[in-house]
Amino acid sequence: MARVVGVSRTRSRALDAWEVASFAPGEIDHPRQLDAGGPVWLPGCAPGTVATALRDAGEWALGTPRSFDATDWWYRCRFDGAPPAAGSATVLTLGGLATVADVWLNGTHLLRSDSMFHRHALDVSGTVRSGTNDLAIRFSSLATLLEAKRPRPRWRTALVDSQQLRWFRTTLLGRMPGWSPPVQPVGPWRAVVLETREGISVEDADLRTRVEGADGVVRIALRVRLLGARAAAAATLRVGDAQTALVWREVGDGVFSLQGELRLPDVALWWPRSHGGQPLHAASVALRAGGVEHVVDLGRLGFRTIEADTGDGGFALRVNGVPVFCRGACWTPLDVVSLSTPAAAYAGALDAAAHAGMNMLRVIGTMQYEDDAFYAACDERGLLVWQDFMFANLDYPVADAAFRASVGREASELVSRVQACPCLAVLCGNSEVSQQAAMLGLPREQWSNDLFDRMLPAITGDLRPDVPYWPSTPGGGPLPFHVGTGVCHYYGVGAYRRPLEDARRAGVRFTAECLGFSHVPAQSTVDLVLSDGQSAFHHPAWKARVPRDCGAGWDFEDVRDHYLALLFGVDPPTVRREDMARYLSLSRVVTGEVLAGVLSEWRRGGSTCRGALLWLLRDLWPGAGWGLVDSTGSPKAAYYFVRRVMQPVALVMTDEGLDGLALHAVNDTAAPIEADVELTLYRHGDLRVASAVAPVTIAPRSTLTVGSDALLERFLDVTYAYRFGPPERDVVVGALRGRDGSPLGQAFHFPLGHGFARERDLGLEAHADPAGDGGVHVLTVRTKRFAQAVALDVPGYVPDDDYVHLEPGGQRQITLRPVGPARPLRGSVQPLNAFASTKIVVGGPEGPP
Repeated sequence: MARVVGVSRTRSRALDAWEVASFAPGEIDHPRQLDAGGPVWLPGCAPGTVATALRDAGEWALGTPRSFDATDWWYRCRFDGAPPAAGSATVLTLGGLATVADVWLNGTHLLRSDSMFHRHALDVSGTVRSGTNDLAIRFSSLATLLEAKRPRPRWRTALVDSQQLRWFRTTLLGRMPGWSPPVQPVGPWRAVVLETREGISVEDADLRTRVEGADGVVRIALRVRLLGARAAAAATLRVGDAQTALVWREVGDGVFSLQGELRLPDVALWWPRSHGGQPLHAASVALRAGGVEHVVDLGRLGFRTIEADTGDGGFALRVNGVPVFCRGACWTPLDVVSLSTPAAAYAGALDAAAHAGMNMLRVIGTMQYEDDAFYAACDERGLLVWQDFMFANLDYPVADAAFRASVGREASELVSRVQACPCLAVLCGNSEVSQQAAMLGLPREQWSNDLFDRMLPAITGDLRPDVPYWPSTPGGGPLPFHVGTGVCHYYGVGAYRRPLEDARRAGVRFTAECLGFSHVPAQSTVDLVLSDGQSAFHHPAWKARVPRDCGAGWDFEDVRDHYLALLFGVDPPTVRREDMARYLSLSRVVTGEVLAGVLSEWRRGGSTCRGALLWLLRDLWPGAGWGLVDSTGSPKAAYYFVRRVMQPVALVMTDEGLDGLALHAVNDTAAPIEADVELTLYRHGDLRVASAVAPVTIAPRSTLTVGSDALLERFLDVTYAYRFGPPERDVVVGALRGRDGSPLGQAFHFPLGHGFARERDLGLEAHADPAGDGGVHVLTVRTKRFAQAVALDVPGYVPDDDYVHLEPGGQRQITLRPVGPARPLRGSVQPLNAFASTKIVVGGPEGPP
């Protein structure tokens, strides 16, 4: 059913106070037996999981080994109720049950669910009673169910412990050793709600939008059951200020179909945030039945077109006819224990993605489908969504009729509820199923199956014909994992330790995941993993949270060390042994430099790449995970490096070898930009060798490229490629400024590498001034000499930029916002190439104290 936010005269009560207890598999088969033997009951909640209940009770902590799949878990809830009045119905909705579950109400068995991804709406009008009602749910031991003999798969994957997981529609989270925290989701992970529906019950909703010429068109088809009243009067579809009458047609005993179409002339189009605005229109249906008006709230919708361009063997997206460079990251659940996310938490995490300049997120096939609030928040922020169906790496039993039926329901429910979301950009059959089969040497006919090639595209084509479907990521080339065709997963730079030049040489067209690195978090997050006296990078508590591929003799810290040696010219084991603090600082910066360098290659003028989604946006638990943001929501250093490259208006530089540097001014906006491009060369950290500036006009939604030699108008071997003599420069700074001098973008190039020696005094100053109410401050950092990757340490405040390079004589203003209640600002800044930090001086209305 399409997203129905609410129905007037429907009263909803969340059943969120539960008890949970563990039993041996099969020990209890009916709720009446639950108190035999005196089980230990703990407080539980819905939405939530068994792990949530144990964590909240202090019985378990994330990282403590425990198999939640090993036993049966019973949930029970008591609530006051009454049979519905005439003209009403009582409906029990269960948003999601992980994974094989039986439901009883007052001793009556209502449901057996075998999919975590199904939503259930049960009419319990005849079962609910006056006074106390008893609701019980049994979650059967998945480990026991996995032991049953079934047909063998055609191939085995090292991703999961049990190949039999392919038979069960559940998440792989918690069941993927190597990078997922060992916490298997069991329980009512979505809300359990008791609804009293008065007058009407909305049985189904089909809500579609399309663009025709300059107009937006909305089509609605509702199926409504009348409760009590047998006659319907009128119904109206409203979208914004426009409205139209709907046609009623009785299709069953008391069930009516309401259909209609509404045209909005000259409608403002919805754009990804990098390219324009996000106008959204409130939609609802008002209907009269039995002399009473009911309003069905359908949320907000937008109008846009989106097409996949695969004509030249690649993959690219056009939104409203405009090519879009899609950049962003792969999404992970914000709470891996409960899998439940409040709307406010979605807002904070998605704001971080938007602030980083991202315009796309991918919901991965190893995870879960997100709540409606996620897609609504992406609509509001202009974040496109690449949506995988929840299939990954396994050989699924697509010939089994029951399995196919379950999957068909799962897919239809997902696509229906995001039917009117303009953010939905791609629907993808699976993650790495084709790659897994091909890498194991199976013949081409076994790389895919009917599920991904016919069944899922038929469902998506029927319900969301406006959204492109892609069978499997990666896929599209002679081998599914070739990177120069179709959609790839690019880890040439990263896991495969290729040189940075490989990012261009590979000819990537669109990478749905890429550049996985073990990004080191801030010290405050390191302290969440380690106790006093424990050291990172070798202690088991730390290593357990470093991502790795199962069976490999290396992990992603080894990958990071490879690039640390390559870019900074140091021996990582030696630095780690002699100066752990220095090693941590270098490790934080190097992955940011690598990501920024590769993304600059892909955003440059002439690049073949039309999309890059980083692996991942956020860590699943504290540690040096793949996330640009740690599990507490704090950005890591790499986040800020990426942010500067992903902005809608940006300057990136690429090393063209013997042809010098190329400065690429990128403008994704709909308006031309009049600006100046400036290039400055420095030697020994403060001596300006040369400088040149040129006025440019950057056309809308285009990239303008200027060569360093053309700017300087003389040969200076900017990239130190010819090497005719000793190097004459070690820092090259490119800048893009508006004609009024406003900064639009900046990029740095280090011809001799990133390994600058630390200095005693860079002439650095840091001063913070209050900026209005709420504790916000503006921090100004100035330097006399080149300051590398200046890191901020300001407890209780979040900066809008960090790890910034400062050119000699340069300065940067950074906004600091308090986290929680405002507190006195105290802190320091620490350049990577300085021995000591610099204290922040806090001023006031009269200036510095």
